[in-house]
Amino acid sequence: MMKKILILGANPETVSLVLKAKEMGLYTIVTDYDPDAYAKKYADKAANVNAIDVDALVELAKSENVDGVVVGVAEALLPTYCKVCEKLGMPAFSSLESFEIMTRKDHFKDKCREYGVPTIREFSADEPDSIVYPVIVKPVDGCSSKGITVCDCSDQLKSAIDRALEFSRSGKYLIEEYMKGDEVISYYVMQDGNPIFVGMCDRYTYKARKELVQLPTSYIYPSRYIDSYLEHSDKAVKKMIKGLGLNNGSIFFQCFVDSEGIVRTYEPGFRLNGAQEHIIISKVSGIDAKEMYINYALYGKVADRDLEPLSDPKPKKISCKLSPIVRLGTISRFEGLDEIKAMNDVVDIRPSYNEGDTVTCEGTLKQIVCRFFIVSDNKQALKENIDKIQQVFKVYDEKGENMLIGLFDTENLERLY
Repeated sequence: MMKKILILGANPETVSLVLKAKEMGLYTIVTDYDPDAYAKKYADKAANVNAIDVDALVELAKSENVDGVVVGVAEALLPTYCKVCEKLGMPAFSSLESFEIMTRKDHFKDKCREYGVPTIREFSADEPDSIVYPVIVKPVDGCSSKGITVCDCSDQLKSAIDRALEFSRSGKYLIEEYMKGDEVISYYVMQDGNPIFVGMCDRYTYKARKELVQLPTSYIYPSRYIDSYLEHSDKAVKKMIKGLGLNNGSIFFQCFVDSEGIVRTYEPGFRLNGAQEHIIISKVSGIDAKEMYINYALYGKVADRDLEPLSDPKPKKISCKLSPIVRLGTISRFEGLDEIKAMNDVVDIRPSYNEGDTVTCEGTLKQIVCRFFIVSDNKQALKENIDKIQQVFKVYDEKGENMLIGLFDTENLERLY
């Protein structure tokens, strides 16, 4: 009999998880309070149960006789997921206590300092004279770049704090040094208590206006800074992962590179990441985080074999996750997707919107209109692929005007790799 899996959350970034479950021969049930949520159309069955309503989710799981529960990429659903699994007696890949640490930026940075992981300097509003501007103000428990403001002077601080608090469930915020160096992201998977370093990328961004946060336009693998990371951070990060008891699943760390080339970790994601770099890592190494989570939900283990020998954080191939962003407005039509889909090096395409959808929330990841995943043999081939995608991919509004902004400059590949 076909096994059933319940997937909590139905945003666009969860689609790849739904498709992986179906590829594994499972019957998929996706639930979200929004009847029109994007990922629902990919599921075998769509339910309209709110993914934070524990009792209703438990009732749904029992009525459907599901064999396991997984959570998509929404960080806010992790505590609910844990409670639902506990009530059903089903495996959850972590505990509520661990989720609390990993979803609170202030708690996480305390752990970085405890384990000697290089991190970013913080300031206190109670000591205004000690603050060195520019700074970035953020909610301690926010995500998707919501509630984040860059401040150049003390006059801007109060409004930035007020904005951060609007997006904080706990009513707390952080004031951090505004890092001007390059951004990188490191990736690990955990199997039975063993943290495995599987990849690292450089994150390129675009900023529409000075007061807005930078939005990612491209992720390039492997990172130019991977050797520095292995020297200064990897051992401490693995020690921290073990110390926190993060035994199974996947985790990514957002980092900045300081003026001395040291990679400084500042924020984690103990879940599938919305940027979906797991698609690249899966293609390069064969380690698929989506499959790991599904296996754990059904069988209480992420894989039948040892995953560590598969890890290839410094592959010979060079890859890109291209994330075109658009200005706010209503999408009338896309162009070029079929032509891009036919390109040999394009391994996946993940749109965030349908034609007719409206893009809102300026300065957040909601402005990413689509994600293209490209794996090439060398940097010249990758450059040619990205150039072609950016040439043929168009997004038009209701007036017939192109909505795309902040295209990735592929000369970076020539200069830096």
